[in-house]
Amino acid sequence: MSGPRPGRTHDITAARHDHIVEHLKAAGLGALADLGFLGLDKDCNNQVVVTGYKATRARKLTTGQKTANRIIAAGRAPVEHGFAHLRPGASSPNSARAPPAPPTCSAPCSS
Repeated sequence: MSGPRPGRTHDITAARHDHIVEHLKAAGLGALADLGFLGLDKDCNNQVVVTGYKATRARKLTTGQKTANRIIAAGRAPVEHGFAHLRPGASSPNSARAPPAPPTCSAPCSS
């Protein structure tokens, strides 16, 4: 894999640059992805990156598509929660955070 990228680099751009789909296929693996990765894996017969269905104003999701989205979200949730705990400042018992700022008073101060 590559090194860090600027924060403005979108995930799908980084995935394309790093040839993630090809690496997954070579390893015989798959991935669940959010809707930001729609269009990443264009091989309809051998998809390895599974995304949900996206609704538009003109096209609402069917009950089956909504169910599929819930199943994909349930599979992604534990991973997303794990990433959240790795971020600096994430809420965890062992995180080193700065103490909260003292409360401010909105009432007029008297000298």
